[in-house]
Amino acid sequence: MRRILTTILFASLSLSFIGCGEKGPAVTPVSVTITHKGSPLAGATVAVVSSDGKGNTAGGMTNSSGVASLETPPSWKGVIPGEYAVAVKKWESYSVPAPSEDDPKATATQQRNLLPAKYGEHSSSGFKLTVGNKAVQESFDVPE
Repeated sequence: MRRILTTILFASLSLSFIGCGEKGPAVTPVSVTITHKGSPLAGATVAVVSSDGKGNTAGGMTNSSGVASLETPPSWKGVIPGEYAVAVKKWESYSVPAPSEDDPKATATQQRNLLPAKYGEHSSSGFKLTVGNKAVQESFDVPE
């Protein structure tokens, strides 16, 4: 389910780059490490959006060490230089009852963010990322 959500996120964000040509924009390699209360946060979705109003975006998912290599949609390995606000979400799937006349024991799958909501929003996370022309390695800790 996480892959589906990530794919949808990147597909929708990639629309802003239609017409950029086959080579795509100039991007800089960016990796971010996400920790939660000091421990690596695996399987978290990291999304960045430009602070300058140009609409540039990038994102990725953290590995078991809490590290995500960011990509600019549709699949450019890196981030367009600029200033970015960062959002982090950690999704969990769970089942809820969804009875019907045909199957009174049916269930449905829903998802919830395991992190406090403010970190899932670019405007409230407090996380900022500056990307220039040299590779960037940044760390962010979700303290709550």
